[in-house]
This record gives sequence, C-alpha cells and structure tokens, in this order.
Amino acid sequence: MKKAISVVAAVGMLAASIGGGTLSVAAEERTDFSGVSITMLNTKSEIEDQLEAAAEQWGELTGATLEVYTIGDDGSPATEIAARYAANNAPTLIMGDPQDVTTFCEEYGLDMSDQSWAEYGGSQYGITVDGVLYSFPFCIEARGLIYNKTAIEETLGEEWDPSDVTNMDDLADLLARLVENGMDTPVALNMEDWSLAGHYMTQVYEEQDGTLETAEQFMEDLKAGNVDLMSNTRFNALMETFELLMEYNSSANDPLAADYDSNAADLAEGEVAFWFNGNWAWAEISDYIEDDTEIGIMPVVQNDTTGNENVNTYLCGGATKQVMIDTECNDEDQQAAALDFLDWLVNTEEGNSVLIDECSLVPAFSNIEAEATNMLAQSVQDYTAAGQLFDQPNDYPSDHWQTVGAIMQKYLAGNIDRAGFAEEVEAYWAGLSE
Repeated sequence: MKKAISVVAAVGMLAASIGGGTLSVAAEERTDFSGVSITMLNTKSEIEDQLEAAAEQWGELTGATLEVYTIGDDGSPATEIAARYAANNAPTLIMGDPQDVTTFCEEYGLDMSDQSWAEYGGSQYGITVDGVLYSFPFCIEARGLIYNKTAIEETLGEEWDPSDVTNMDDLADLLARLVENGMDTPVALNMEDWSLAGHYMTQVYEEQDGTLETAEQFMEDLKAGNVDLMSNTRFNALMETFELLMEYNSSANDPLAADYDSNAADLAEGEVAFWFNGNWAWAEISDYIEDDTEIGIMPVVQNDTTGNENVNTYLCGGATKQVMIDTECNDEDQQAAALDFLDWLVNTEEGNSVLIDECSLVPAFSNIEAEATNMLAQSVQDYTAAGQLFDQPNDYPSDHWQTVGAIMQKYLAGNIDRAGFAEEVEAYWAGLSE
C-alpha cells in the first residue's frame, strides 16, 4: 500500500484494506499514489475541460496520474465500453448511463458498498445489484422545458410565472401570444437522437403512474407486445405536446438541420422562449447569457393527466451519469487510486467545488450542502428537494436512444405520423424479445 501524504485541505485517506475485494476510505489524509496511472472515460463532453483540470488538481495531491478521455455527444457509451473490454483495455473509472453500468458491473465492477459516500446518497442513487453498490452517482439531472423568463416578460410586456402554465392548453395560449407580440418562433427543439428518444420519449415510460415499478413493467409489456401506444394516455398526451412544440419550432422548415449550439444561443439571447433540454445545457447557455437574464426549467405540460396527476408539476430525472471502477483491466493500486479520486470529489471542499462550481452539477450526496451555482441547476435542486422528480429506470436497452431516436427523427421531420411512429416503436420493443 502507498504511504500517506498529509494534506491540510484534504479530508480523505484510503485505508490499507484491499484484500477480499473491498476497499474503504477513511478521513483526514490523502494517500500517496506516486507512480500509479489511471484513466477515466467521460461521457459528459460539456465538462471535459473541468474534469481534466480536476484530474490534475487531485494528481498534485496524491502523486497519481489521471488521464481523462471524452467521447462526444454523438458517441454511444455502451458501444465505447464494450469495445474497450473487447480490446482488454478498459479505463479505470468508467462513466456511463445507468443502463451501461447495469450491463457491465456484475462482471467487471468493483464493490463500493463500504465507501463513506454510500451512506449519504450513494446507495440511494447509485446502481445496486443483489445488494452490491457498483457505481458512484456523478450528478442529479432532470429534463423539461427550459424557459427564458426575461424574454417572455419583455415580449408580453407583463410579469410571467411559469407555475401559471398548468397544462398544454395554457402552453398553447402562451406560445400564440408570444407570436402575436413579435417572437416569431418561440420554441427550440434538438434533432439529436439522444434528446428525442433518450430524453423526450422516455417520459412516456417514466410517467405512466410516476413509479419506477410501473415504468419497468411498462417496458416489459412493450417487449411482450402487450402495449397499444395509440390507446395509451401518456403517449398521446406527450406526443400532443411534442406536436405543439414542433409547430412553433424555430427549425420547423428543416428540423433535422437544427444546431445544438444555436439552440442554446437562441434561448439565452431570447430569440426563443422554450427549449426542451436538461440542466446540463447550462454549459452551452452560459456562453451566451447576459447577467440579468432569468431562466429556469419546468415540466413538459400535458392536457390529460389520467393515471398520473403529477405530470404537470414534476420533472423526470435522477442520477443520470454513473461511474463504476473496473477490476478486469486495472490492478488493486489503480482501483484504490480511483476510489480516492471519487472520495476527494465528495469529501473535500476542493472536490465539492469541482462538482458544483466548475462543472455546474447538482450533486447526489446529502453531505454537500452548497447550493447550485447556476439557474438551471438551482431549478433542479428545488424540484429534488421538494420530492418532485419522477425516477428513471436503470435498464433501458443500450440501443434505445439510437434506434428509437432514428424513428423519432422521421416523426419530427414529418415523414411518418403519430400512428406510424407508435407502430415502429412497438416493433422495436417487440424485437428485443426475439
């Protein structure tokens, strides 16, 4: 085991117990990992620079080298992770979506059940299989309609409260009034498959009655061919709202040519009032927003709340990125160093600052009391504190966003109608059981 380095600002030390497949971290000192090199797969491209800076900062405290490599938004974490294992070259720290960790953790993941952070958020938000905690919940994220309150009020010439939009009819009325007052196209929609299928369509599953159990059963019923989406309340309500957003979309003339950065700029600068996205979008919005502009995030409001009265007051969200530690391609010293990096993020002021100030995230851990530092994260933090988040399943099929996303792109472009979209989505799910 490496010797300990006393660091005044640090409050975590890796214990010497590595035997038996478990590692634990205690407080007060960092451990000397001089000569140990580890790697991290980052699948949040918007925080690439911040994670690289954090790796360097932690490395200066411990003597270790942490190399962060990032895949872009067009890359699939599942594909990348599978390829790295096929090449026997898995990174030490693997950030993936919940379903990615669920797929690989039992075979390759380190048991992190004994970590200090497991007691104040890790066990609640991390991936646990058969009582074993396999992942570090990197952040809480939620998705909905991001709004520019300042632009809405300036366009209407009056104060506006997002809580006044209680259903889709209210939203339709507001959008019409914005157009009447000079905002030609008040909505921005992304064309990316991950946004369409990974973020919008998944609301159909998660909002059936708002419980995780029903969402998971609904997906099993889809696989079994027992769901008729065209007679499903949530599907039709969400698609009706999506069609409303399509009507006012700033890229309506060529929706598959929409540019993500342009959407961020348009929202920040008040060219549009609403953008379906999540709090992670602050990384791009912050490049354009003025100091006196007020933005926030609200639910995707719907007309028919049958089966789930909370759809117009809750966001869909949870710990959307999970980090597991590999045991197949990385030795015990590398695993220990990886644990120390995660502990540093949770249990030191410097690490907390990385998550909150530098990466603009909402941490999953109750011991971190600092408030979120940007308006979108603050909105999500408020919904989380109020218990107004619909949970999300951890076992979405790894190809869901690409395959269903491609179908939804056809729908967005007007190449199929709602019934055709439903039929193709049902066929996708049914094909999973073949």
